[in-house]
Amino acid sequence: MANNNAITIKDILRKDTYIIPRYQRNYAWGKTEISQLIKDIDEFFDGNENKSYYLGSLVCFKRENGKYELLDGQQRHTTITLINLVLKNLPNINDTVSLPNIEFDSRKRSQDYICNLYQSKEHFNKSVNELNNISVGNFKDAIEIITEELQKIYNIDKLDRFADNFYNKVYLFRIEVPEDTDLNHYFEIMNNRGEQLEKHEIVKALLMGQIKGEDDQSKEEDQRKFATIWDACSDMSDYVYSNFDSTNRKELFDDNGNLRIDKFDCITISKTEETQKEQLLWDILNDPLDLSTDFTNEEKNTKEKYKSIIDFPNFLLQVLKLEDESVSLDDKKLLDQFNQLKPDPRRFIFNLLKYRILFDKYVVKQDLADADDSKRNWGIRRLDSSFDGIIKTYDPNIINNDDEGLVKIQVMLYYSDSTNTYNNWLQEILKNQYFYNDNREDLVYYYSKVFEIAKKKFNRDNLSYPDISIFNLYFIDFLLWRLYDSDVKNKTILKPVNDQDPNYILNVLMCKMSEKKELFNTFKIRQISSREHLLSQEHGGRYSIEQEIYNGIGNLCLISTSQNSAGNKENPIDKRKMFGNDNTSLKRIIMFESFENDKWETVQIQKHKEMIEALINFSL
Repeated sequence: MANNNAITIKDILRKDTYIIPRYQRNYAWGKTEISQLIKDIDEFFDGNENKSYYLGSLVCFKRENGKYELLDGQQRHTTITLINLVLKNLPNINDTVSLPNIEFDSRKRSQDYICNLYQSKEHFNKSVNELNNISVGNFKDAIEIITEELQKIYNIDKLDRFADNFYNKVYLFRIEVPEDTDLNHYFEIMNNRGEQLEKHEIVKALLMGQIKGEDDQSKEEDQRKFATIWDACSDMSDYVYSNFDSTNRKELFDDNGNLRIDKFDCITISKTEETQKEQLLWDILNDPLDLSTDFTNEEKNTKEKYKSIIDFPNFLLQVLKLEDESVSLDDKKLLDQFNQLKPDPRRFIFNLLKYRILFDKYVVKQDLADADDSKRNWGIRRLDSSFDGIIKTYDPNIINNDDEGLVKIQVMLYYSDSTNTYNNWLQEILKNQYFYNDNREDLVYYYSKVFEIAKKKFNRDNLSYPDISIFNLYFIDFLLWRLYDSDVKNKTILKPVNDQDPNYILNVLMCKMSEKKELFNTFKIRQISSREHLLSQEHGGRYSIEQEIYNGIGNLCLISTSQNSAGNKENPIDKRKMFGNDNTSLKRIIMFESFENDKWETVQIQKHKEMIEALINFSL
């Protein structure tokens, strides 16, 4: 007899053994899924510990040896295993599980990596890097993401509460399929039916059901138009123009990729050979099989070109918020807010397409052509004038300051928000009504609006550890790049000699930038979420550095988790040798340039603090 039980995370991790069979794909969760899971658990229990959180299900087949073969839920189980591993290696966290209970069929290196990390008693972060190799997959990245998320938002007391909730009040349903289940037939059913309907697919079905018409033919025609536009907009991995077949592209868009029409009734969606009949409301709710836009085989093979800064549910809420400012951008409330507002489906779908075009024009995307996330090739792109569907990146040699600034400030806002749930700054871009122009003035306008939002988010009164936010450090790096780009890049900067000049400190800063032009020229905003003391506590104690100075902005910068692990016990001189030619953080470059006689002590830290204060005063 199969059992379907709700089991705490602690019991899932310490009892029984779970097998990930060879037919399952490699671990694939990234920043979005991991960060959202941690944030959801934290927010669920915030201020109310007397409740339970249900994380989802593990569908298992119990083998004859008593071990559970994971048919569905391996990504979830692996993630909680890795979260436990990180918590286990943090100080003063109780209740952790000491050994892994997950096994990998035919993946010995993955198995060894997890087991060896669980046995690591010291220098955990160092072991995460040293034991990693390409055949293991992205466990290392996941561990770094988990570490950054936990370090970013928790002090030790709150982290202990999080751990208690995680182990004892978060549940998974373990669903056992019957012993006589034909597993081949089970997987055939799973593959044919696809995943359970997501909330945004239910919203689609409900809005389609609200479409009325003078007769059945006009109603079905409008439903078909609605569904085709919805599906094209829902694919955030490409530009919406490319999500229509070639016939409908030419009917909907002009040569610059702008809409030819100005309301829903004017939209014509042609039926082509590739176009299948759209499902009606009751079909969608009862059979979630064919919910995607129709493409030719050639077009399907070109998907997943770009990474969007938000997913489709969040984009739906962005558009809904333009109709009603009270809308929250929390996608957990997606269904509730659409049910409450009940937007007119024809108006909403036209706005969805209209704003999606604007989103594609003025919001950054990451080019995945090389499948190498480390290149961080974010950009704002335009359709080629030949109207052949090719997307061209701006030429970095002719890009103007506002283009590059708009890219960098958006990427900064994206990376500084762990889950990217509340992208209120996007509203300022989507509110603009210049949908049919490609003027440079638009870019200048957007850049200024987004910069104003970033300025308001920056808290200049909170620049000391441990309260300083990741965003504040990101923004200081952005201000350094902005000053360099506008006042240093194409100029000859001479060392200032008159310290009575009110701009003397700023000029000293610009001179240091000029000496490191190569690093500033190649600077890109990167995903880094660790706050580092350049002079560590261990070394600071030797020089009797006051805590206010040690923890102040003069001694702080952004750094990746791996670099923090590699250099956290080194003195500042050794750190400069290790990372002196690394432009992960522009602020750190200036710090390295501010050493005097190979010293980084009170005097040098205070001078750097004055430079950063001068930068902030000048920029804001």
